[in-house]
Amino acid sequence: MELIMATNNEIKALHSKFKKFNVHLLEEPSKQYNFIGIMDVFNRVLNEEEASELLGRSHNIKHSAKFVSTFTNLFHLCEKEVYVHINKKAVEKEKLKYILSCLNRKEANFFRKLFSNNKGIYKIADHEAIIFLTKLSVDELCFADFFFPSLDTVIIGNYDLSFPVYSKTIIGFNKCKEIIEENGLFIRQ
Repeated sequence: MELIMATNNEIKALHSKFKKFNVHLLEEPSKQYNFIGIMDVFNRVLNEEEASELLGRSHNIKHSAKFVSTFTNLFHLCEKEVYVHINKKAVEKEKLKYILSCLNRKEANFFRKLFSNNKGIYKIADHEAIIFLTKLSVDELCFADFFFPSLDTVIIGNYDLSFPVYSKTIIGFNKCKEIIEENGLFIRQ
């Protein structure tokens, strides 16, 4: 598993393209992104009754492989030029302990290294790292913002396997939609 700290030039290029790294905090993403959708297991928003019946830990486990496959396909499509922002300030000491308790030894060591400095923009260097980071979001342990510069797109880890997809171009959005749907998921707008 390998993540590489983004270089200053990479950070500048990402910042000039996406303007902000804490994309999950945008109150009005439509001001910055022309194409917005939600990657989800369902093709519609569930009502409260359906949500309480269908969502939860077993739901996430059941559909985890679809998300892993989607992110892996995007990673390879983008020729391994994928970056991730981890909002470390949102992970307090008790939450960090809980996350570490949910991981195996190798994953826990890797996760500790991520928190060994204050920087939070990394280039995903290998297949194992994209899988690990995807699973952190799918398991709702620690959410990440995934940047796909060649697609002008950001995908944001989120609760209940409803991951926002923000894209600056219709080409990037449609390519993501194609891959998402190939993996048995939906993108609802």
